[in-house]
Amino acid sequence: MALAQARALFDVSPVIDAYDPVGDRVALRRLAAWSQRFTPVAAMDDASEEPDGLLLDVTGCERVWKGEGRLATAVAQGLGSLGFVSRVAIGPSFGCVWAVSRFGDQPACIIEPGGARDAIARLPVQGLRLADDAVRHLDEVGIGRVGELLELPRRTLPVRFGEQILLRLDQALGQAIETIEPVRVLPPPAMERIFDGPTDRVEAIELTVRDLLGELCAELQRRCCGARRIEFELVRSDLGPEPLSITLGRPSRDEKHLFTLARPKLERAHLGFGVEAVRVRARLVGRIRHEQAEALAVGRGVAPSEAERACDGLLDTLRNRLGTGRVLHAALCASHLPERAFVMQSTEQGQSDPAVGGGSPMDRPSVLFARPVPAEVIALTPDGPVHRVSWVGGGRGVEHAITSCVGPERIAGEWWRAAIGAEDRVRDCFAVRTEGGAWLWLVRRIGHDAGHGRWFVHGVWA
Repeated sequence: MALAQARALFDVSPVIDAYDPVGDRVALRRLAAWSQRFTPVAAMDDASEEPDGLLLDVTGCERVWKGEGRLATAVAQGLGSLGFVSRVAIGPSFGCVWAVSRFGDQPACIIEPGGARDAIARLPVQGLRLADDAVRHLDEVGIGRVGELLELPRRTLPVRFGEQILLRLDQALGQAIETIEPVRVLPPPAMERIFDGPTDRVEAIELTVRDLLGELCAELQRRCCGARRIEFELVRSDLGPEPLSITLGRPSRDEKHLFTLARPKLERAHLGFGVEAVRVRARLVGRIRHEQAEALAVGRGVAPSEAERACDGLLDTLRNRLGTGRVLHAALCASHLPERAFVMQSTEQGQSDPAVGGGSPMDRPSVLFARPVPAEVIALTPDGPVHRVSWVGGGRGVEHAITSCVGPERIAGEWWRAAIGAEDRVRDCFAVRTEGGAWLWLVRRIGHDAGHGRWFVHGVWA
């Protein structure tokens, strides 16, 4: 249907997202990899051009979950925790559970062995995964249920409705073999070194970790990816394993950089009476784009990629020494108010895209004061232009002549918010230039309260 027609069906404006079939397939493949916690054989359902299901071979897995009912409940709850609404069916064949999960009247259903015929008899013929032409031909002769189709002579079905119909019927009844292509997930790359005997020499352990990181980086390069989180395990002779870990903002396979992050933690590790083995594992990995090894220098001979890597290395060092939650950066928010146009978040979440930040298109000062500074202003008219200004930041009692004035720009509060604060009041903003060359952002409050007409300096252009 048209987008306008779809919007008209809702009382409130719905959220509209662009259709991304490639992204949907990638997400479904990741979901299949996630579902391998229930069974080692999990595949995407490729029966349609727009797959929206998973096929899991749970033969024998019900013993681990103490029954098929508990297994179905665990799958539904796991998908629910990820934000998905799902329908689950367990039965003797993939064709049977495909039909029951999509056209059955229960969100979770268990079909006992030998009960496939009764389970699909009352379902529509679309549950057999037939082509659209076959479904249309069946509808023309008044056949809408699978049970009605099963009552027809078997030898007449291929001639009237196509060769595919018998295969789909046999697959749903469990009388034909149907195979799936499981999603193969590579285990995280891991390296291990076992010593001849326990050692408490920090130099030997550091050298071993460096060698293992070199082997790990070589494996990551073979997989065309980099590490986002690396876990170390020091197997001690008298105590339990000593776990250590480092996190990175971007995927990396730079052996020198990784060892620089790991070395301070190795120096503080408790070795007990000696370490018998060292294990290194890349718990979280990410793809690394191929880029040109040499690029034209910019500025002082530093290529953009090299500058980015240097900044990422600094952030990684700060995060691993100070803590992930203590290294923050400003990210854009969808608000026209300057106080709410950004939020401080962890650098691990990455930089926000300015194109989708949703801020104001107007120029804003590079330094925004947390609390506006009161100022005394002489204006030719209440709506400007500003003639002279005196404020605490520019010297108490010292007036500055204004050589340029841009404005006013009226900013109103966010009316959709329940709580109305000081930043939600209507105000007029001016960008003014003093005779000394400094640019100030002046704000004049507007309203019916006691603060009406008062002037403040809200920021400066540094």
